[in-house]
Amino acid sequence: MQPDPHALKIYIDGSAFKNPGGPGGLAGIAEFPDHMNRANEVLFEEGYKATTNNRMELRACIHALEYIRESAPSLRLSRVIIITDSLYLHDNHHRAINWKKQKWLSLDGRSIENPDLWNEFLSLRAKARVSLDIQWSKGKMSAILKDVDRRAKAAATRPIGIDRGFRPGKVARSKAKTKRASTLFPAHGQEVLINIYRKRLPGKVEDKIYFDLFSEPLQDFTAKHHAYTSAAIANELHRSHCYKVRFNSDPKHPFIEAILTEVAPCPNFATKGKSAVP
Repeated sequence: MQPDPHALKIYIDGSAFKNPGGPGGLAGIAEFPDHMNRANEVLFEEGYKATTNNRMELRACIHALEYIRESAPSLRLSRVIIITDSLYLHDNHHRAINWKKQKWLSLDGRSIENPDLWNEFLSLRAKARVSLDIQWSKGKMSAILKDVDRRAKAAATRPIGIDRGFRPGKVARSKAKTKRASTLFPAHGQEVLINIYRKRLPGKVEDKIYFDLFSEPLQDFTAKHHAYTSAAIANELHRSHCYKVRFNSDPKHPFIEAILTEVAPCPNFATKGKSAVP
C-alpha cells in the first residue's frame, strides 16, 4: 500500500462465526490526513444474526462509501483509500460493473453471489465524487488493522441487525475430514461420488451445490467442493445423501449434468479391499 499523507484512509473488516450462516460483524476506522491533525475515529461497528464473511466484508465497504458520500464535502476530501484484508472485495470490485451488465453472471456464465450488496456498492461508488481506491493489506499487520479486526469480531458476538439479503440454504454435516472451506470443483467430465451437505440458490438460473468428494484410493471423503446444477437436478439432490454424478468439462463453471445413481447407504468410513462406489 502506497502511503499518502493527504488521503483519508478507512480501514474496514468483516467477520462471521460458523461461516456461512452464523452471526457476523463489521467495523470501520478512519485515519485522517496529516494536515487535519485529527485522531483516528471509529465510524461503525455492527453485528448481524445470520450472514457470511464475504457479505460482512462487502457491507463494511458499503458503510465506508456511505460515510464518504456524507462527509467528503464538509471535510473537503479529494482522495480516499479504503483498506481491506478481503481478497473477495479487492479482487472483484472492478468486475462488479460487468456482472451487473450481464445480469449478475460472470464471464463464464456462473451466477454471482451477493448481487444485492454489489448493486448497492456500485450505486454508492458512483456517488462518491472523490478519487477513490480500494487497497488490500494483509490483516493484523499494524495496530489499526488489529483494532478494526478486533472490533468486527466483537460486533459479531452481539448481533442485532438482520442481513435480509442472506439466503442460508440447507446445511448438513460434512463428511470430509478437513477444516478447509470448499473450493470450486475442477470439472473435466468426471463421474464421481459425492455427499451433499449444502444447497443454495444464488440466482434465478441455477443452484449452487456444496459437497464432499469421495476418494476411491483412500475409500473416504477427503475434500469439500462446490459446483452448480439446474434447479431440476438440484431438486433430486438431498442433504446427507450420496450420489454418483457426471460433471461437464468446464473447470471455470463446474456443472452437474446428470445424476447417474444414488448410493445407499452413504459410505462413512474406509472399507478395506471393497469399493463403496457402484
